[in-house]
Amino acid sequence: MKDYAVLVVNGSIKDMDFYKDILDNAKIVVASDGAANILYRYSKDIDYIIGDLDSISDGVLLYYKNKDVVVKRYPVKKDKTDSEISIDEIYNMGIKKIVMIGAKGDRTDHFIANLNLLYYADNIGVNLVIVDENNEITLVKEGQNYIDVKVNQTISFVSLVGEVQGITLKGFEYELENHDLHFGSSILTSNVAKDERVFVEIKKGSLLCIKVNEDQ
Repeated sequence: MKDYAVLVVNGSIKDMDFYKDILDNAKIVVASDGAANILYRYSKDIDYIIGDLDSISDGVLLYYKNKDVVVKRYPVKKDKTDSEISIDEIYNMGIKKIVMIGAKGDRTDHFIANLNLLYYADNIGVNLVIVDENNEITLVKEGQNYIDVKVNQTISFVSLVGEVQGITLKGFEYELENHDLHFGSSILTSNVAKDERVFVEIKKGSLLCIKVNEDQ
């Protein structure tokens, strides 16, 4: 069922073939400003182009306009990034799941800002997943969480929001029971899944879950 949108942002995409199924099965494909240049190079269809359009080339913009792609232009001076605005627009279309690709690139500030959008999206009721050729990043919230993984897959957890209390991990090589994670600690880096579904409980706080795709 096509119940998600793909949001392509203007970072790095090394292997477009990796994203073929993700793009083909999406309800809509949204390019955030200059990401349209990337999709154009690979002859990919787009449903929407959203942003201040300061990065998209004139030729690419004209090409997609001629294909009746919906263009939503915002001012250059604004209080949100094009990626955040795109999430708002997708949410307003009634779509509650977004797969973001192209989140990483040469701009570390942009990548960290995109990671923060995992929290923003969750706050407005959107399930955001960041995917690239080597990683899948999601937000794990308070409560009991079951995560589908591959056996022997490397899984890391990171806090961007301070101390996280009462972490229990089951189904991993390195399990924990009611552990308090101090902000800045690296203890949750590079764990290994031993089951196809692992268990993560958090009593207070949240974690980013990074599933590593070592087949690429």
